[in-house]
Amino acid sequence: MQRVTGLRWSQVRRAGLAAMLARFRERCRDRFSSPRPRAATPTRPVAAAAGPRERLSWARCEPGWAEPRRVSTGHPAAVLSERLSVAGSPFDVAIAADGTAYLTRLRAAAVECLALTPFRVTGSIPTGSAPTAIVLSSSSPRACVTNQFTEEVALIDLSRLQQTGTIPVRGHPLGAVLSPDGRKLYVVTNLDRLCAISIDAGRVVASIPVAQVCTGLAVHPSGRWVYVSTWKVGLILELDTQTLQITRRFTVGGVAQDVVVSADGLMLYAANEAGWLDAIHLPTGRQLAKVQFGTAALSLAVSPDEAVIYVGLLFAGRVVQLDRPTLRVFGSLDTGGKPRRIAFDATGRTALIANEAGWVDLVR
Repeated sequence: MQRVTGLRWSQVRRAGLAAMLARFRERCRDRFSSPRPRAATPTRPVAAAAGPRERLSWARCEPGWAEPRRVSTGHPAAVLSERLSVAGSPFDVAIAADGTAYLTRLRAAAVECLALTPFRVTGSIPTGSAPTAIVLSSSSPRACVTNQFTEEVALIDLSRLQQTGTIPVRGHPLGAVLSPDGRKLYVVTNLDRLCAISIDAGRVVASIPVAQVCTGLAVHPSGRWVYVSTWKVGLILELDTQTLQITRRFTVGGVAQDVVVSADGLMLYAANEAGWLDAIHLPTGRQLAKVQFGTAALSLAVSPDEAVIYVGLLFAGRVVQLDRPTLRVFGSLDTGGKPRRIAFDATGRTALIANEAGWVDLVR
């Protein structure tokens, strides 16, 4: 058993048959796939992850948790390929299925449209004041943007490159995430509230107070839960998406920032401004590991093939890459400036890093 799966019989019994088969497929893939290119800058010493030594992709497949999405089979070779100057404090970035990228500019009241090949600006969409988070619809050429100072969520028609409507929100909307079916948008505001917005109705249909929210927000692939970072409170809250009631609290300490849920719905990753990354096993609620960076970690993204985690170290001007199964740091991209949000294209072979200092980096 250990020769085939790499695990002892007791571990296999705890994981279950579905997880054992997934592990076996993973070992076969690792054995016959080509090695990861070594283009990334070798990282400076970073403390190893604490916790169990087994690969963290292992988790018990339980009903309601393991509802995997289709993922691609690639990730960038981690080379800073090109840089494009964009004024106005770039913050968030998203890449549509057709390869067009959209970049929010906090101090320019606009969303820039970018082509990846060749890498260039192709247009600009005027928005309300301080556009912050951008979320793309998977079913239509539409985007939602949180306009902080105009206290609204902008509805943008990407085919016409214009803002076509707004949804008023009390307070300054910060982070946003769309439900898997695309019908609800969850938004947090500076009035310490989580709001559920019906896209069809064009209005807030429910809200709940949440202390000290920031831009960190993620939804479970099943659509059953939404995860909210509570900044200096040091908690990540899990809320039922139907009732907006808190179902669990994960104590991470520090200053919680970006959160991401793995495609299989089993792992929650959380960047922390106090200098680390947390890995939480959602079915059990256990914190499996904490990776120390020694500097503020704010942004976070997982490659579409689920193999690599990118973590933006804001004040160090770096983005580090971690092997997701083991949480070992294997490379670093020296972006300079203040790296903000990170996005991958649908193929997984290209990533963009928005930089508040006035540019966006293309990673191949």
